[in-house]
This record gives sequence, structure tokens and C-alpha cells, in this order.
Amino acid sequence: MDERGEIYDLVEGEIRHIGIVTFAPGAVRGQHYHKRSTQYTYVLRGRLELRTRAIDGPSTVETHVLGPGDLATVPAMTIHVFRALEPSSIMDATTLARGRSGYEEDTVRVESF
Repeated sequence: MDERGEIYDLVEGEIRHIGIVTFAPGAVRGQHYHKRSTQYTYVLRGRLELRTRAIDGPSTVETHVLGPGDLATVPAMTIHVFRALEPSSIMDATTLARGRSGYEEDTVRVESF
């Protein structure tokens, strides 16, 4: 930090997609896992509940409440679901591009957990 302000390093490594996602209150997004891609979620505004569970580890579900400035890293093979506690928006970055068929081929949807 200096007189100009601060720099916050969010992610180091290869990023193939960055997007903005908005949530209406109560909206649920995710409920899937990625076979190869890591997902980085940075909360811009609002509050979200994030639930995660590794698909090949303990069946423990971790729950976190995220707010502005929070960064969540969701590794491959981790089921994740976001629920908006209020109007929210995130910056979402992934190691695979969303375009073409790569993202859909890497995404496995689950019923619930």
C-alpha cells in the first residue's frame, strides 16, 4: 500500500474465463462440480451462502457465508452451490473457457447434496 491505494492479488495461474454473475434474493446457482476446472469466485456485492463437498472424500458439507471482498476457490471435483441471501453479484473466473463445449463437457450436475 502507498499513497495511491492498494493492490489485491486475487488469483495466480492460468485463467481462461472471467465473467460477472448476478443473483436475485434466494436464487440458487451451481449445484454441480467440474472434472478439471478450478473456479474462483470473488464477491462484488451482497451476501451468498456457499456449500461445498468433495465428490471423492468425506461426505462433510462445508458452509460459508461470503460478502463483498471475499474470494472462494473451488477446486475440481468439488460440488458447489451458491444461494443468495440478498441481491448479489460475483466475478467468476475459471481455468477452462465457458465458450465452445469445454465448459459443459467439464461440468457435472448433481441433484442435491
